[in-house]
Amino acid sequence: MTIGKTIKTAFIGAGLLALICALTAASATAQIPHNEEFVKHDDARLTLAGETFRYSGANIEWLGVENYGPSENMGPRFPTHFEVDDVLDTAKMMGARVIRSQTLGDTVACDQCIEPKLGEFNPEAFKSIDYAVKAAHDRGLRYVVTMIGDCTYCNNGGIGQYIDWAGSKNMNDFFTDPKIIAMFEKHIAAILNHKSTITGIALKDDPTVMAWENCNMCGLIGLMSGPDQNLAIVKWVDTIGAFIKSIDKKHIYSDNSGLFFMDPRVLDSKTSDLVTAEYYPHFNSLFGSLGLATTPETFSKHAALVTSHGKAYSACEFGWDTTNWPTRDDLQAALTAMESDPKISGNGYWALYGHAIEYGWQPMVMPTNSLAHAKSAVSDTGQWWSFYYGGIDTMVNSRDEMRARAEMLRTHAYKMARMAVPPHAIPPAPVITTKSLGIVRWRGSAGAVNYSVERQTKDGKWELVCDKCATDADMGWPDPDPKSLMGGNYRITAYNADGKPSAPSEAR
Repeated sequence: MTIGKTIKTAFIGAGLLALICALTAASATAQIPHNEEFVKHDDARLTLAGETFRYSGANIEWLGVENYGPSENMGPRFPTHFEVDDVLDTAKMMGARVIRSQTLGDTVACDQCIEPKLGEFNPEAFKSIDYAVKAAHDRGLRYVVTMIGDCTYCNNGGIGQYIDWAGSKNMNDFFTDPKIIAMFEKHIAAILNHKSTITGIALKDDPTVMAWENCNMCGLIGLMSGPDQNLAIVKWVDTIGAFIKSIDKKHIYSDNSGLFFMDPRVLDSKTSDLVTAEYYPHFNSLFGSLGLATTPETFSKHAALVTSHGKAYSACEFGWDTTNWPTRDDLQAALTAMESDPKISGNGYWALYGHAIEYGWQPMVMPTNSLAHAKSAVSDTGQWWSFYYGGIDTMVNSRDEMRARAEMLRTHAYKMARMAVPPHAIPPAPVITTKSLGIVRWRGSAGAVNYSVERQTKDGKWELVCDKCATDADMGWPDPDPKSLMGGNYRITAYNADGKPSAPSEAR
């Protein structure tokens, strides 16, 4: 064999190996290349391009408006493009196929809301939605969009706001009063008919949306009002479904009334394609006496019931933390139950947050300083449910515990998609944002679990002064020689969970 032939053969072999690696990497992503096709309902399953479609993903409720709900004290604002991109990159890296986001559809009664005042719709709010939809499409992700749900600034949530607008005092009127139903339908129509300012595509024609979800467990109103109210909600589910399908016959209609827990008549709805509910063992002592306790067996039990009526089933929210599943084995039992049952089409953990635009993480939602409150069976605080991929210490979850459970959720997402778990994505290069008071701070990188810091010496060389010793939870790195900050340069490198580095940041 000649040297020339050997070299040529080596190049061909290297090229073939590169092609195989590229194809393997492409096949290992949960976000499959059918962006322009709609997820469909086929009897008891969801399909995409004729194949069964199953997913796990995140709840990221703030993609349309931040600090809107479930309870906030910082005031509503639009998320920055960086925040949207960062959290969607994180979700994608974790194997998500579908993101559930309430504020892409349900915001009312604030200046940044879709409907700041009754019957008035906000173009700026739609611009925020347009960016989030385009960003998801570009990553092969899809959305479940909720039409009415949490609202911190409304009496009794978003439903309560419509009650106030109508001058009513009875929450049950939301489901029965034709005037209030017409108000809500006008809100729905404004969302479905909106044309993107970026793509020109109406939301009703955009396959990035997987499903329109009617509400956020509004069947609890019936539970609190007594069984006589159930039938009104059963009828309302079809009223809203028929209205949505009169405008949009392409998308899935998801019923998240949660009413099938108490009243299976809702499963005979003529319009719902997907029936879903929310699951938190954290609240078992509160709801267990009503027969609503959550165990790993609950998911298959509910899936069997829902699918027996020709509907697809998902668990749109489930708790992931130590107050829901005390040990990792407990969490794994729940994840295994969902991924091993083909009648379960999908699920989403609550709730994913990302990096802040300057440094560190987005602030915890619904914080508390009370350990008793954080652990209480009736508490609702971000101390137990706020999830950050790189991990933070909270009153009930250590950083290491959060990180470990993040990898469990990632593995679960790929198993739901029937795919091997791929290597972690390489994080993007960090961006140094401040050098002050002896501390270097940087904008975090999606998928990073730690960072190294290099300091430039007087002769222009780089010396490693922090070897993977910093995290986003540290809010920066304090230089032990703060005098170096006066004129020195730094650069930051992010590392993923496989120990693979990003490109270093630009020097600053």
